[in-house]
Amino acid sequence: MTVPEENRPKTTSTDEVIDTSDEKTTAEKGDGATGRTLREAMEEAGLGPDDVRDES
Repeated sequence: MTVPEENRPKTTSTDEVIDTSDEKTTAEKGDGATGRTLREAMEEAGLGPDDVRDES
């Protein structure tokens, strides 16, 4: 038999775990794409139009 959520004992360590993971997630988000265009991303990677094949 399960215990309803409101009757379960609350833990004090959960908030600490959630806070640390949020900080890590926020730091990881800063390393991702910044809304740049495909052209800007290719320039940053050192790729030019000749480096990419067009398979239409």
